[in-house]
Amino acid sequence: MRDFDRTAEEIMQRSVEIKGAMLAKIQGKGAPVIFGAGNCGHRIYDLLREYHIEVGAFCDNRMAGNTDQATGRKIVSPEELRDAFAASPILLCVDNEEACRAIEGQLQQLGVDISRLHRMHRFFYWKTEQYFAANRERYRNVYGMLEDERSRQVYLKKLEKTFLLRSMGDAVSSAEEEYFDEKVALTDQEVFIDCGGYDGDTSVSFIKHCKGRYRDIVIFEPESCKKEKIAGNMGEHPYTLCQYGVWSGHQKLSFSAFGTAASQISEHGTGGSVIETVSLDETVYDRQPTYIKMDIEGAEQEALKGADKIIRDYRPKLAVCIYHKPEDMFVIPEMVKALNPDYRLYVRQYTDAWYDTVLYAL
Repeated sequence: MRDFDRTAEEIMQRSVEIKGAMLAKIQGKGAPVIFGAGNCGHRIYDLLREYHIEVGAFCDNRMAGNTDQATGRKIVSPEELRDAFAASPILLCVDNEEACRAIEGQLQQLGVDISRLHRMHRFFYWKTEQYFAANRERYRNVYGMLEDERSRQVYLKKLEKTFLLRSMGDAVSSAEEEYFDEKVALTDQEVFIDCGGYDGDTSVSFIKHCKGRYRDIVIFEPESCKKEKIAGNMGEHPYTLCQYGVWSGHQKLSFSAFGTAASQISEHGTGGSVIETVSLDETVYDRQPTYIKMDIEGAEQEALKGADKIIRDYRPKLAVCIYHKPEDMFVIPEMVKALNPDYRLYVRQYTDAWYDTVLYAL
């Protein structure tokens, strides 16, 4: 545990410096405006509220003229931003450098001084030292649950990424191994449950890794626009498509439908989208799953609740994403161990980013 304790102490000391550098950009210059009314913008909004900083408005090319449902803040156009918030710092809250550059160019053409623009996407997943202190023992306990040194290294690097904004490049595994780490032993009798099937890419990878020999594949993907893509990618390989979201039970929930891998169950679904959800226990229990993958944009905890009986009775292999919510890093391992204490836990990382962190339970 010495490595964990050493990292923990550094987090407590250095996070204060990171917080100070962030707040120095925006304090004392009028109410900041957040450019980007999506997930990143809302994360930065919540972060600023933790430090009692009021946001003047959101700005968004696509949603200008609306009121943000989650916060009650007005969503203005770039032209309104220029005219009505001439002294405010502008926080660019989109999820990549290319998008940031495009927005910077757009605002400069409108005459906005570039010194007012601050890229904030690196803080999308950043958490404060207070959050770490409140959950330190839970992080420590999960670190102690991990089976191999590689997992413990990845876990500490992920904490450094989250709280110290450091690179974790030396802990990243090949993207080709995502969901199919070398410790995942596949047989020709696998029943693979693909939760968050997207366009079928993970199921195609599963077929490759098991050399085309398996018993069953069930893909859960609620967006109807993905059906044709899944069919095209799966070709002649047999599978079952369930066009439902995976949850703890049967419900109708709001859904942010983007047509991309970021589509998700949401408290504030865009365009009034609603999907039906089901639990794995009520839909695939009789198929006796042997391997369950979950990449469902923050619904993993609820989905695990709905797979309680399967996990207890069959102990299928699990590959579960643990990055969509900050608490996933400790809550999901705790849940899995509580459901079946016989599991051995491993953690792998597949990009040098806040995403693509996978917990394996074998």
